[in-house]
Amino acid sequence: MKSLHFSSVLAVFLLLLVQSGCGSDCEPACGIMECGPDPVCGESCGTCPDGKTCNSNRQCVTEWCVQDCSGQECGPDPVCGESCGTCTAGKTCNSEGQCVVEECEQDCSGLECGPDPVCAKSCGTCTDGKTCNSNGQCVVERCFKYCLGRECGPDPVCEESCGTCGTDEICDTDGKCISKVDTSVEWVRIEGGNFNMGSNDEHSYNNEKPVHSVTVPTFEMSKTEVTVDHYRACVNAGACTGPNYGGNCNWGKSDRGAHPINCVDWSQAQAFAKWAGGRLPSEAEWEYAARSGGRDWRYPWGNEEATCDLAVMEGVKEGCGRDSTWPVCSKPSGNTSQGLCDMAGNIWEWVQDGYHYNYEGAPSDGSAWESPAGSDRVGRGGSWLDGAWYVRSARRGGDFHGDRYDYLGFRLVRSVF
Repeated sequence: MKSLHFSSVLAVFLLLLVQSGCGSDCEPACGIMECGPDPVCGESCGTCPDGKTCNSNRQCVTEWCVQDCSGQECGPDPVCGESCGTCTAGKTCNSEGQCVVEECEQDCSGLECGPDPVCAKSCGTCTDGKTCNSNGQCVVERCFKYCLGRECGPDPVCEESCGTCGTDEICDTDGKCISKVDTSVEWVRIEGGNFNMGSNDEHSYNNEKPVHSVTVPTFEMSKTEVTVDHYRACVNAGACTGPNYGGNCNWGKSDRGAHPINCVDWSQAQAFAKWAGGRLPSEAEWEYAARSGGRDWRYPWGNEEATCDLAVMEGVKEGCGRDSTWPVCSKPSGNTSQGLCDMAGNIWEWVQDGYHYNYEGAPSDGSAWESPAGSDRVGRGGSWLDGAWYVRSARRGGDFHGDRYDYLGFRLVRSVF
C-alpha cells in the first residue's frame, strides 16, 4: 500500500519537471486534435477555417450563426457577413446597408443607339428603316419584300416598289395596273330661278307636301352621277375610303368603271365632294335641276311616264332587264333640257338635307334644310330597283346616314359666284 502511493507521487513529480522545462525538450501530442492547445506542451494543434470553430474536443466544427440584418436593405450583415439583399437597377448599396440612387455619368462615345455600357441609359433611337445592332450602330434593317399578286406600287411589308405601270395605265389600290380614264367632273350650268317644289299629284306622298315656292340661285351640277372610276381616283389619292363590295355593289368589278358608284354612305359622299372641289346639292337644287330648271314637269323630260327607253329602272325586270345599274348616260332620251343624265333612275342620290316627313317649315331660298339635325338624310331620283312612280322628280326618300345600300350613290354641285 505504501509502495503504490510512492509510485504515484513520483509520477506526478516527473510530470511537473517536464512541464517546468527541466529535463529534455517537450514534444506536442496532438494526435487526432485539429485545433486548440495540445495537452502535453500546450502548443497549438492548428486553427479552424472561416465558418468553423474549435470545440472542447479540439475538433473544427461548423459555426452556428444567426444573421442580423436589422435596418439594412443590402450588403453583408455585421454578425455573419451574409448578404442582406441587392439593390435594383439605378441604385447602389452604401456603407450603411441602404439602397440609394446611383450617380451615373452616361457614356455614349461612339454609340448611335441602344443603352450605354455605364448607366444603361438610351443613346438614341434609329430612324424608320434602320435597326440598332449589338454595337450600338443604326444599320439598314433587312426586309423581305412581299409583292405576291401585285404589279405596281409599294409592297405592304417593306414599302418597296413592286413595279411600275405603262404610260397609259395607273396603279390602283390593289397594286394592279389599270387603264387611265378621264376622272374629271363635267359641270353643267343651271341658271337660277323660282319654282314650285313638291307635288299635288293624285297619288303623291305626304312627304312631297305642301307644294311651296322656292328661289334657287344659279349653280353648277355634275352631268353624271359620280362613277366608280371617279371614286377610285379619290381612294387612290387617299382622300376617300373604299365602299362596300360584293352582291350588286359596283366596287371591285372590273367592268363597272363607268357605272355610278354605289354602296357608299353619306359621309363617304361628303369626303369625295370635298376632294373634288364640290359639295352635295341641297334638296331644292336637286329637284330644280331634275325639273329641267324648275319646270312643272313630272319627270326630267316632261310628263310622259317613265319607261326603260328613258330611265334605268324596274321594267320587265329590275335594271331594265340587267338586274343592276347601267353605265351613266345610257339613256340620253331621258336627259334634262340642260343635258343632265340619269336624274330619274339608275341610282338614288344622296343630298345635303336631313330627312323631314313633310315640307312644313322648309327654307324658301334653295338652301339645305338641316335643322334640327337628325341621323337620316334625303335621297332623290329613284334607282334601277324602282318603278315609274318612284323615279318622279318630286319623289323623296330617307335613309340612315351610315347606310351603304346598292341603290345609293350621289352627284355633285358647286356654287357660282
